[in-house]
Amino acid sequence: MVTPARLPAGERPDRRQLNIRARLAYARCGATAGPLVAPRHPRAAVEFRHAASPASRLVLTLLVLVNSAAGLLLVGWLLLPAHIPGSGVIGFGSWQTTAARLGFCVVVGVELIRLAQNVVVWVFAFNAKDPVPVDPPVGLRVALLTTIVPSKEPLDVVERTLRRMTQIVYCGRVDVWILDEGDEPAVREMAARLGVHHFSRKGRPRYNQPSGEFRARTKSGNHNAWRAEHEHHYDVVANVDPDHVPMTGFLERTLGYFRDPDVAFVVTPQVYGNMHQNLVAHGASVQQYLYNGLIARGGNGLDAPLLTGTGHLYRPAAWRSIGGYQDSIIEDHLTSIRIHAAVNPGTGNQWKGVYTPDVVAIGEGPTSWADYFNQQKRWAAGIGEILVRPELRAPRELRARRRWQYRLLQFYYPSVAVSLLLGNLATAMYLLTGVSAAQLDGTVWAVLWGSTIGTWFVLWLWLRRFNIAPHEREEIGLAGMALALFAGPIYLAAGVGALLRRRLGFVVTAKGKLRTTESFGTFRLHLCWAAFAAVLLGASFLRDDSFTLLRVWPVLTLLTGLAPPLIALVSGLRAGADRRADPVPSAARGRRGPDPAPKSRMTVDRGAPWYG
Repeated sequence: MVTPARLPAGERPDRRQLNIRARLAYARCGATAGPLVAPRHPRAAVEFRHAASPASRLVLTLLVLVNSAAGLLLVGWLLLPAHIPGSGVIGFGSWQTTAARLGFCVVVGVELIRLAQNVVVWVFAFNAKDPVPVDPPVGLRVALLTTIVPSKEPLDVVERTLRRMTQIVYCGRVDVWILDEGDEPAVREMAARLGVHHFSRKGRPRYNQPSGEFRARTKSGNHNAWRAEHEHHYDVVANVDPDHVPMTGFLERTLGYFRDPDVAFVVTPQVYGNMHQNLVAHGASVQQYLYNGLIARGGNGLDAPLLTGTGHLYRPAAWRSIGGYQDSIIEDHLTSIRIHAAVNPGTGNQWKGVYTPDVVAIGEGPTSWADYFNQQKRWAAGIGEILVRPELRAPRELRARRRWQYRLLQFYYPSVAVSLLLGNLATAMYLLTGVSAAQLDGTVWAVLWGSTIGTWFVLWLWLRRFNIAPHEREEIGLAGMALALFAGPIYLAAGVGALLRRRLGFVVTAKGKLRTTESFGTFRLHLCWAAFAAVLLGASFLRDDSFTLLRVWPVLTLLTGLAPPLIALVSGLRAGADRRADPVPSAARGRRGPDPAPKSRMTVDRGAPWYG
């Protein structure tokens, strides 16, 4: 067992110690789905049970209905004839009337989008299910893969992951592989020293194509190149990102689901053990809580859990049936769709996936604004490409229930982008032209809108009980909400790029000491949004508009644009001050106070692993 040592009375733990506690908390969540049980028979189908009790699902439904009622009451009040611009005018009327009506429709549309987001959360939460874990079959041939892009991923980070991969316990053949995009001598030396297999496609034209199965400079192309030469030697292939450290029970908790011959893949939670490093890491970690605790579990209940690339296992026969990982900047999402539409030739049934809430690997989230924005832009742009490019859309063979599950998943990024755009357009229309979307009583508006936000917040707090780790259930999640707000301009830019059919190149999220540093270009979109909001606010004061409530949206937009660069600036200045004030090496630091290094703050029982 690994336990953190106690700090002196009155002393607060530093970020490193808090991260250690988070990792230890996640390490204790390795059996969230329950104890392993013996299978009913060797090829038994996976069984699922509801993650929420009937009483919890009833409370969930009531909370969603209350919030929806508050939202519909607001919409109904907006739609009263006295509030609709030009309600007594027949036809289009003047340009002012037409503009006011358009603005009014935008205001109503934004609220309806929020209500739709609410329904999406209810659908996944109500259907959330966990698989019943069963003992793994003995004697399978398993490949454990991780990748490295030497320019983005430090050797020490990858070496840590490889070491833990070699310590995974399973009664069968287990081969560990490193897929090296750079074919670096240092990576080869590391692989030889650790006793793991090395593969690289560098310098091999067949595996470096401009598009398709072996597309160059993509994660999918890298894995498919390995698949072409080595996949046929294995019964199951497991993948973890190079910054995700697997537990020793990684295979023990996942291989049992492959007893079901129709299971194509098993996917595990994506959790971040560096959540206390800074605001970006904290917010990125918080944003995973709802997904890991409810959305992914809802995929089980809706018969189509989403494949995520950070940690998953797959059956080679299933991947061969669709030609391997799909060519997309979000290759896992598109591969998941293709797999769920394909048929298992051995049984005639469609392939299926399994999401397990067991935390069997602990990763690291982005720690810089640049890396976080790149990550979010890639995810949003990938969804946009799937929605607008016919060749990437779901095949006709995908069953209706699964098709709708993916549509609900894909709703988030476009809905945030559209809400942001429509809200700013409606506000700009009034503040720049003086044309009001509606003549409303500000007090009544504030009360009704406050009711929708208040009941939504109560729902959000209640949903925390389904988060995986105890510390996740104790946190309100404001850091995640803030980052979601700050990512709005990124989602909008990604959506516009997808509509214009601009292909976004695959970008690896930089890790460790190779993290991308912030620059002026990192925040160019946010500064543009801030400038736009400043113009709107300036126009409102020049026109001396009396409807002060309409200034709320540009103020929010201004904060969205200015907060990230200001936070980055303050963090950089503070880090520089800390370095100047504390130039003493860690060996001498103990004379001034407790050493935050894990070795001096940890008590480790013999034989216990250090998680991350």
